[in-house]
Amino acid sequence: MDEPKSKSQKKREADALQKVGVHLVALSLEKLDTLPLTDNLRQAILDAKLLKSHGAVRRQAQLIGKLMRSADSDAILAAYELLLAEGNAKTAEFHAVEQWRTRLLHEGKDALTEFITAHQQIDVPKLRQLIKKAVDEQKNDQHTGASKALFRYLRSCLE
Repeated sequence: MDEPKSKSQKKREADALQKVGVHLVALSLEKLDTLPLTDNLRQAILDAKLLKSHGAVRRQAQLIGKLMRSADSDAILAAYELLLAEGNAKTAEFHAVEQWRTRLLHEGKDALTEFITAHQQIDVPKLRQLIKKAVDEQKNDQHTGASKALFRYLRSCLE
């Protein structure tokens, strides 16, 4: 037989849903549209985006928490976690490209050879040219966009 939830457990769950609701307020409108929100919950989140007063924001967060409890919170949480996972994957991909660019600019031929072996489909002369321009840009302390061009090329190779 299932044990009934204690009052403390119910409060912890309500606080957790309220905290998720506050995180939902920080999301962009495009990301909010991907979540399975009820109309009144979505409107409460949009209203919270407009509030400036600390007390009003706190009260709105409580309302969002209450609406989250009555909505399908499991589906909302699952969709929100999926959004976070996608964001983390994009961040990891960005860091990988950034690492390769740093290695290619500072380690020279060893890193270039390793990159070429790992990614056979690249245009090696173009990569060498981009690296040379980026290294020259760093040596001369100029900002001609060569480093950004190298980053964009590496990102296209890694996709």
